[in-house]
Amino acid sequence: MHYAITHELPGRMRLSLAIPRRPAIDASSLEKSLAGLAGVQCASFNIASRNVLIRYKGGIPARDAILREVGEMPLPLPVAAVFPPDKLETKRSKVIRSAALFALSPYLFTPTVSAALTVTGAIPVLRRGIRSLSRRNVNVDVLDASAISAAMGMGEFRTAGMISLLLKTGEYLEEWTRERSRKMLVSMFKTGEEHAWIVEDGVERQVALAELRPDCLVVARTGGRIPADGIVEDGEALVNQASMTGEPLPVLKRKGLMVYAGTVVEEGRLTVRVTSVGDDTRVARIVRAIEESELLKADVQNSSEKLAERIVPYSFLLSGLTWAVTGNAMRAASALLVDYSCAIKLSTPLTIMAAMTHAAKKGILIKGGKFIQKLAETDAFVLDKTGTLTEAAPKVVDVVPFNGFSREYILRNAACVEEHFPHSIAMAVVKKAGEEGIVHEERHAEPEYILAHGIATRLKGKRICIGSRHFIQDDEGIEISFADAVIRRHTDQGYSILYMAIDRELAGIVVIEDPVRKDSRRFLRRLREDGVDRVVMLTGDNEATARQVAQQLAISEYMAEVFPEMKTEVVERLKKDGRVVAMVGDGINDSPALARADVGISLQHGADIAKEACDVLLMRGELSDIIHARQISRQAMALIQQNYRYIVGINSSLIGLGLLGAIPPSMSALMHNSTTVLVTLNSLRPLQEDHRRPQFQ
Repeated sequence: MHYAITHELPGRMRLSLAIPRRPAIDASSLEKSLAGLAGVQCASFNIASRNVLIRYKGGIPARDAILREVGEMPLPLPVAAVFPPDKLETKRSKVIRSAALFALSPYLFTPTVSAALTVTGAIPVLRRGIRSLSRRNVNVDVLDASAISAAMGMGEFRTAGMISLLLKTGEYLEEWTRERSRKMLVSMFKTGEEHAWIVEDGVERQVALAELRPDCLVVARTGGRIPADGIVEDGEALVNQASMTGEPLPVLKRKGLMVYAGTVVEEGRLTVRVTSVGDDTRVARIVRAIEESELLKADVQNSSEKLAERIVPYSFLLSGLTWAVTGNAMRAASALLVDYSCAIKLSTPLTIMAAMTHAAKKGILIKGGKFIQKLAETDAFVLDKTGTLTEAAPKVVDVVPFNGFSREYILRNAACVEEHFPHSIAMAVVKKAGEEGIVHEERHAEPEYILAHGIATRLKGKRICIGSRHFIQDDEGIEISFADAVIRRHTDQGYSILYMAIDRELAGIVVIEDPVRKDSRRFLRRLREDGVDRVVMLTGDNEATARQVAQQLAISEYMAEVFPEMKTEVVERLKKDGRVVAMVGDGINDSPALARADVGISLQHGADIAKEACDVLLMRGELSDIIHARQISRQAMALIQQNYRYIVGINSSLIGLGLLGAIPPSMSALMHNSTTVLVTLNSLRPLQEDHRRPQFQ
């Protein structure tokens, strides 16, 4: 196996291994092989970088012997060679074997053996039908079982076998789409690691993730993922938290700060005391929410399933009437062998899942089928300003102290408090302090976030408040009128103001520039062209700032100095007017409105709670993806209607021809089941769409 030494210290070395990315290799087997070499104390392989860290003892001779053996090692086995194939692959093999056996049985076996094989293959379908009847539920399973029984009763074993085979094919296609979609969605948040390094009595050892427990100490190094939620006990590192908070830049983590499972150490080393493991970690909760998203079915999906069940009794009624009128068993059987239910029940959920998967490939995470339908129907948008219509990276343009406080004091303590809250304005304050080389040590009490107002904490017995004018002036009762001239000079230029008070007096203001996003105008224009005739901008900023942004973006309806409950009221009012409302926001204070809207949309740089509360997450953080999500949703709904027309038109014709005796039951069954498979395949069209994102002019 080829390698290159990328870093080396006495007793340890990091090697870059020449291992292809596909197929995926079994990391644990590779580590065990390396750890088994003479002199090696431990080996840790990073899947993403293809680097392995080897700790050894024995000096230069041991090092040279290890490198020699690494060079002679074969490439590690792929995962597929170590683990058995999954359930879906097993089902695919069964379908392929059934198809081959069905096609060749008339030529390989006697009629009696062929009939026996057909009966054996039909047993699962018959069992489901009997189980439904025992519960007094006349549904699609009963109809399928009756159709197969009728065909076998007439000696049409080939027809019965064909029905069984096509039913299995449809089931496989449905499971394949669901499994592929689920894996793609969940993989966006999975950590990909199977082990962790823990410290016990000053000694590091490797354990499986399942062995981690709260309060144990884990070590995370450059290039590795943090395996559990916890608090930093020792060390400093730059941590990429994009998977959790959407922050584009790595964040400095040191003693006392919180870190999360699945985030990546870009540079440095941390010792973390575990607080949450397994299903209790924040990333696990996100994954669980995604895996449960399939339960959120679209109304059209629920309607199609109910329609499929309601149609079944009429198929039996039609068959009975045909028998009573014609006395012809063959014609009566045609009514059972052709139905609408199976295709309707299969095609709609497959279309929804295929659309969700297609959207995920574009970086649009839609958390349930119902939101596909709602996106297609949305005719009103409520938009948060900061971080949504304006840039996600605002910057501090000025810091103005009052009442004898220094500029450095204001900026240092503002950054110290704001770094606990991953919002774009908070990050701008922290970044400004870093640019000016201002160190802000953790010397204050636990900060308290007051939703949509600000932050309060205590420093050396003094109460510090940072937030909006309403928070400082109205809630805290602090006099700020003496600074109105300075404040007005900045707000008239469209700047936002962050107020800081210490012990009931205004200590200073932080002036924030929050420029409009380059794609905001194009996004709003496309919304209007797309039939959205109501757009409302909401912001906690002052009237002057809100008015200036609204004028730049040609938004006629806006509200300034808005609290979370007011955002929710706006959403509720629009819904009462009969609107289908989408709320777009990225902050903690947007979360209530995101949850109450028909469709809540958040961007990848948003706060964790906003990303959990939303129904659609834009992983790339681009507003144009909202337009793309609507296009995908509308295409999905149009495809569902198209499938309905195909199902009703073709099957009605087949039933008519069967009742007239123009085609035999075997031909009816063949054409009906072929139609079901073709409609099912048509439902997967979103997976074959052009992968290019739309271009906005």
